[in-house]
Amino acid sequence: MEKLFSLFDDYSIFKLDDMGNFLETKGFWESELVGETFINIVSEEDRKKAAKLFIEALSEGEAKGKIRIKFDDSYGVYDIKLVKIGDFIYGACRKICTEEPSFISDFLGNILMAKEELNELCGKNIFSMVEDRNKLTEIIKTAIENGEYEGKIFINEKEAKVRIKATQQLEFFIEEDFFKMIDRIPDSNNINEVFEKADKALKSILSNYSFRLYDIGEIGEEEEIYYYPISVFGEIVGEIVIHEEIDEIKNNMLKFLVLTVSKSIENLKEPSKILEDFAIYRINVDGNIIYVNKKFEEITGYNLEEIKNRNFGEFAEKREKFFEEIRKGKVENFVTAWKGKKRKIITSEFAWKVDDEIVVMLNDITSQKEREKEWEFYNSTLRHDIFNKNEIALGYIGLIEKTNLTKKQKQFLDKIKDAILDSNKLIENVRKAEEIRKTKEKLSPINIKKVVESICESYEEQFTKENIKVHCSLEESKVFADAFLGEIFSNLIKNAIQHADCKNIKIYGKKEGRYYKINVEDDGRGIEEEHLEKIFEEGWKKSGGGSGLGLYIVKKLMERYGGKIDVESELGKGTKFVLSFRTGGKKKKADFLKIRF
Repeated sequence: MEKLFSLFDDYSIFKLDDMGNFLETKGFWESELVGETFINIVSEEDRKKAAKLFIEALSEGEAKGKIRIKFDDSYGVYDIKLVKIGDFIYGACRKICTEEPSFISDFLGNILMAKEELNELCGKNIFSMVEDRNKLTEIIKTAIENGEYEGKIFINEKEAKVRIKATQQLEFFIEEDFFKMIDRIPDSNNINEVFEKADKALKSILSNYSFRLYDIGEIGEEEEIYYYPISVFGEIVGEIVIHEEIDEIKNNMLKFLVLTVSKSIENLKEPSKILEDFAIYRINVDGNIIYVNKKFEEITGYNLEEIKNRNFGEFAEKREKFFEEIRKGKVENFVTAWKGKKRKIITSEFAWKVDDEIVVMLNDITSQKEREKEWEFYNSTLRHDIFNKNEIALGYIGLIEKTNLTKKQKQFLDKIKDAILDSNKLIENVRKAEEIRKTKEKLSPINIKKVVESICESYEEQFTKENIKVHCSLEESKVFADAFLGEIFSNLIKNAIQHADCKNIKIYGKKEGRYYKINVEDDGRGIEEEHLEKIFEEGWKKSGGGSGLGLYIVKKLMERYGGKIDVESELGKGTKFVLSFRTGGKKKKADFLKIRF
């Protein structure tokens, strides 16, 4: 028996008498099973199957199949083989997977327990959420009679598989195949197959999305909210456009999907080499390294034998923060430093928790960070030095203005002052653009009426000086934004004062669905039609003063907030900017879950 056991390191091996009692065990099943019967350890719904396997082994000499063993609130699914040798039955079994019910109800449909992501179901009744109660009654009847029911389920119109086990309760297993679908994408033979498989994966988690390929053209006219660009060898060739609000988990899934699609297109001729582009390591929940691939070895200099079972905190910084993030269910763009064999390495990491392991994809961004650091040094130094020198120049101009000057000299000095002030405004806009680019502040609901009214008040002196009347009419509404929200309206108002030559500015808004739309309208000179598409480009300006960054900053902030900006203009009649902000209202509880079998 011991010699037999030694041949099956990853199996549980056991010996039964002709009554099905355990005599010896080794492996996953503990020695407490000795004296217990084979049938009694199997979950109730599989006991008939287990009895059939045992009888088949007694009568025919061998039998094999799959059985489930229940442990607390989950099931272990085992591949099992029984062989009769002499008067005994020898068995070998290997655990295939662990199954945990998505939720559990009693036979009247009252939900007693649910996974964390479905926790709001607890205390509710599934009959109150399902569309066809009669059909659900038939399904539960089938599950009770047969011990199990398998079929399709639509949750908020997203298709999934469902299996219902009838034990002392009803156990609902809902299987989401998203990551299995992603696994098939790298095996595609052509680009159409890549997108067909990606589309199928998207359908499993979303109901409102579209693909846009730049060489095919735009798809549909639906309101666009979120963009996930598809990049091939550094060039963006298309994007996935999401037309509905999504949570952080789906956001992470989509980023992983886009990365897989991008790399699959790049490697169509050699799909087996896709993962070679990434450095990958795996750790257990204690942080001990259990696997690294060749790319990881190339980047860090360490091979698996050198660092296996060592804690990754020995090599990488900010590990406490890493685990803090993974406990929230995600790690993305996590920047840290590794102690490589020959050099310090700055990395950006994406991580996913899979069962009891954490899988991490690591990108070496050392060169990029060094360039950014150098650029930030020169950028901030130049801004600081030029601004200070401009202030000194303005001081000297102030002293010259106190002397006896001719009219012509005063005109020249005014032009010099304007040029220096424009230079300072440019420096300030560059600083703001850099702050916006680097900010990691999370979006939160902000009262937009208070922000806009505050910005208008700050320009009262200039409105009076330029003889401009401002009409502001906004409702109390909260929109998703951050501390830079005021910059949008400050730039639009400043633009109207300096370039529109207007007499009136109107700011008004209204709620439209999940958006609050604000119009910023002036009655000035307007913008030529051929220039309307250019005004949001970085550094674009038709002529005269200004930095060309104001409207660029406005557009970037609206993109950051998940909104959009449109412009309408007619020469001689004025310009209207239409800003669509996502509102901060919470989803109604009634829309939480709609179930259809």
